[in-house]
Amino acid sequence: MFIETLNLSHFRNFSEVVLSPSPKINVITGDNGSGKTSLLEAIYLLGFGRSFRPGGFRQLIKEGNQGFTVFCRSQDYAIGVRRSADGEQSLRLNGGNVQRMSDVARLVPVQLLTPESVDILLEGPGQRRQFIDWGVFHVEHSFYSDWVAYTQLLKQRNSLLKQRSLPVREDRYWKEQLAYYGERISKSREKYLEELNDYIQELAKSFLSDVTMEVRLKSGWDTSQSLFGALESHTEKDKKYGFTSVGAHKADIKVIADGVEVKHRLSRGQLKTAITALKLAQGKHYQKIKRQPCIYLVDDLTSELDSRNQALLCRELENLDAQVFITAITGKQLSDKFQKSPRMFHVEHGVINE
Repeated sequence: MFIETLNLSHFRNFSEVVLSPSPKINVITGDNGSGKTSLLEAIYLLGFGRSFRPGGFRQLIKEGNQGFTVFCRSQDYAIGVRRSADGEQSLRLNGGNVQRMSDVARLVPVQLLTPESVDILLEGPGQRRQFIDWGVFHVEHSFYSDWVAYTQLLKQRNSLLKQRSLPVREDRYWKEQLAYYGERISKSREKYLEELNDYIQELAKSFLSDVTMEVRLKSGWDTSQSLFGALESHTEKDKKYGFTSVGAHKADIKVIADGVEVKHRLSRGQLKTAITALKLAQGKHYQKIKRQPCIYLVDDLTSELDSRNQALLCRELENLDAQVFITAITGKQLSDKFQKSPRMFHVEHGVINE
């Protein structure tokens, strides 16, 4: 997908913005706090339904207004997202109403790189599950319905466990259903990672030439037994603590460099390079399967990447034939990194000028 026009209304510090970006490389410059990242945030919202920065949706509404609207038009789609201060969300697709954000998100595949992306490798498993599930969601059509069914079953069982009112026969039903959908989810993740690892290893050779990298799935239970068997063996523990302690919702991935978890093997700068390789690998895999590129959002590209890796990332992005949005303080920081001149925009006082 390529965004041909982007309209923002009362979003962050923007009153009204109309942007016509290049289908290739776009560089957004401006001082810190000018709104560069907010522009990326608006595009990200079209692909995820939320911000990538901390806080709720109300912080996205420009002060003194009752809601924001983000609208984009591509060759095939016209997509709009509106959130009001009372929490109501309106979704539009090609002039009609849409009920589910997933129907919009599937059309706007967004890959995000920020200085905080390295937390995927350093923090808890939640961010790593989001990383892998983004890819599975976009290439395996049944994954989303399996995940919704599993999440609803898990919520119901946990509610009953908390109430201490779960008869053995009824609990068996919940465990059977959780096992069915949980194992489908896990198989989808395994298949995806198996395909993704080829791309990861190829990119790791470019960014970390002396490191062999791969990603392994931790399913969320002891896979020497079925998920139903694992749920059975943890039933007493689950009843004691009031939640389901094993399953697809506990999955994680291990990112390995030379046989050791990356956080114990690589420096901070190398970790930033590693997550760059992982994100590009996801984008390349998506492009191969779906035959169209992602949209890449790169916030503060020069942060924590040395000059060599900055140039390598820019070259990789340019070779993807994808639409890219990059933020920087000044254009001079990136002027020698691209073979062809990118389209330049400058943000100041809530106004964007080309």
